[in-house]
This record gives sequence, structure tokens and C-alpha cells, in this order.
Amino acid sequence: MWPFKKKKLNASQSMDWLPRAVDVAAQKWVEFENQPFAEGWVLTEKLFRFSEGLGVGLRQWQGLDDLQDSLVFLIAAKGAEKSRTHLRIEIETAVGFPLPLPHERTDEEENQMLMSRVIDRACRKWQYFHATVKFKDATSLRKKIEIFQVPFSQGIKQDFPMFMDAPDDFFFRSIVLGMVESGTLSSDETEMALGWES
Repeated sequence: MWPFKKKKLNASQSMDWLPRAVDVAAQKWVEFENQPFAEGWVLTEKLFRFSEGLGVGLRQWQGLDDLQDSLVFLIAAKGAEKSRTHLRIEIETAVGFPLPLPHERTDEEENQMLMSRVIDRACRKWQYFHATVKFKDATSLRKKIEIFQVPFSQGIKQDFPMFMDAPDDFFFRSIVLGMVESGTLSSDETEMALGWES
């Protein structure tokens, strides 16, 4: 059952009600995300399709009978943010506009989480790369990273469109940190091989 009470609201009351709509959207977004049919959709399509169903439910409240699709889409996006299933920067990239305050995380928290995801991905991808791709003994570590960072950066840009315009070498330091986390080289060995020793 959709958790909305049937009563007539004026415009001011409707706006006061919106935080509750975002709370409901957050709950329903988590349910939607867990549906098998949503697995293959990119985030933009997920939000669009989710907002269609969300709008049907929101308009069951008489005061929101004529709720505009654009506002429903915004409520859907804020619900996704509130659910914490995605970073705000991912959602903003998907919808094409900045989400209004209040935010679930600070900009600093968002950036730290985003870079942690990039480094964790670098760690996992480098482990596979290191185990499967064989180089001549004379191949330098820097050369190996340069070869690795091309497909790595392409994958990052596909999954994190906010990096679409970043040059491939933007990910160099994240890759190095991921390598160290992978245990294939120590921090000292990596810094020495790259000429970063102090």
C-alpha cells in the first residue's frame, strides 16, 4: 500500500510535504535497486523509470494530483541520494543538474568515497592484470602502468561519467595506490621503481 493520506492540500502545504516524499522515495528506491530487471540499466535510465512509478504513487494524494513530472524526477533523485546507494556526484551526472540542499554527505566525504572506489577498483584490476599479463624482465614498472591505465581509465569513464574528460594519466597516482593495496609491490619498492623516493 502506498503510504499517503487522502486529503486536499494547498500549494504551501504540498511543499511542506516534500521531505516526506523524499523519505518514501529513498525507501522505494532501495527496493527498486534490488529488482533483477534494473540490473542492466544505466543510472539515468534507472532514475527515469523509477520516477515514472514514483509519480503514480505520489499522485494518489489528492493535493498532488497535478504534480509535474520534473518535480517527481527531482524527488526521485533526492530519494536516491538519501538512500546512499550512489554518490551525489554520480546522481548529478546522471540527471544533468546539481541536487538541492540538504545533502547526505559533504563534498569532502563524497570526494573521499569516490577516490576510495577508484583506488579499490585499481587494486582489483591490477591484481588480475599482474597475474595474467606477462612482460619481459626489462619492462619498467612505469611502462606497465602506462599500458594498464588505458583500459583502466576507459572502464572508469564508462562507469563514472564525471571522469569522461579526464586524461588517462589523471588516474596514475590512484593506480599506484591500488597496486600497493594489492600487495604485488611494497610502497618502498613502488616509489623507488617510479623514482619517487625522497
